[in-house]
Amino acid sequence: MGQLVSLAEWAAGPNGFKEPPCKATLHRIAKTRQTYPPAVKQGRRWVVDEEARFVGMVERVEISNHLPAGARTLVEKALNGSKTP
Repeated sequence: MGQLVSLAEWAAGPNGFKEPPCKATLHRIAKTRQTYPPAVKQGRRWVVDEEARFVGMVERVEISNHLPAGARTLVEKALNGSKTP
């Protein structure tokens, strides 16, 4: 296991992306555990192992049943993608 670095540093490094995505995308990647090993929140910032790999969405994200139907649909589309062919 390597040293913990910020998401921006990781994304710009050799194990990240050719073109680093925007800050919001990096935060979504961290929140939905799309790296292995997963990112960790330290205080107000996300950090990840400098040797972590991007693996993408391995499975669908479970969404709370307590949301209204419209809000639930919107969250599902944002996290899991649109279901339109």
